[in-house]
Amino acid sequence: MSLARLAMRIASARALRGATLAEGRVHDSAIAPIDQTIAEERQPILIVTTDDHEMEVTGRELFHGNVSCDLVIEAAIAARVEVAGEESVITIPHTDEGMELALDLMEHQVMAALTRGRSDWSRVWMKLVPRVSRRLSRRGASVEKGVRFAARQIVLTCDLIEAPTDGAPIAAGTAWADLLAVMAADTGLAPVARMLRAEIEGSPLAGWRRAANMLGIHLETADAIGLGPVLDLPEDPEVLEEAILTGGVDPVIVNHHTALARIADA
Repeated sequence: MSLARLAMRIASARALRGATLAEGRVHDSAIAPIDQTIAEERQPILIVTTDDHEMEVTGRELFHGNVSCDLVIEAAIAARVEVAGEESVITIPHTDEGMELALDLMEHQVMAALTRGRSDWSRVWMKLVPRVSRRLSRRGASVEKGVRFAARQIVLTCDLIEAPTDGAPIAAGTAWADLLAVMAADTGLAPVARMLRAEIEGSPLAGWRRAANMLGIHLETADAIGLGPVLDLPEDPEVLEEAILTGGVDPVIVNHHTALARIADA
């Protein structure tokens, strides 16, 4: 679904920041062509986008099913690169061989940043993406506005987890709870985290209504197959907080706590 795709793209871009030769030059869904972007940047860059998105649908379950999405990471370089080693700085020259070497190194760094749990973002990414079914790498090179550069397009076909059915708080310890917590700690993403939480949780709904929404069926159909409340009540049943039983010597007050105590005694 689209929220899972959005979450995966955000987590990917954040996990890659500062983890490759591109350093902080990681762009989320840059619209400008990469040749134009690299002509302006010159330094190594990464552009993260999501492409083909596919879901296996049963009936009208448009929010739940097996989801597959292509994560596209474009790497480009148009100048020599300096790599800091333990004792010295290694300069990778701006030659065909040097640029290909730098791209190979960046591609390895991308894979490591996403899958080796080196940060909170990479750990969230691994929870959002339980499986990668394909890895594709395409080579590219061009000259744009007098700037000679080399590029690499990496395509990861990822299985994604589903977003929770709306109508209830997001459960603690889940991938979505972890994602929103990490986003809330990021100043730039905190407003997006609040928007996502509101969209996912929505207004509180009874369990049978949430089940109907998950299956994509009409509420009347859900009631007819037994998901609805007993006796076809017009409103959802409410939890009985307390009852007073009369007819005996003294009235007996029964609530949640006294009921549990009677069950324990029995």
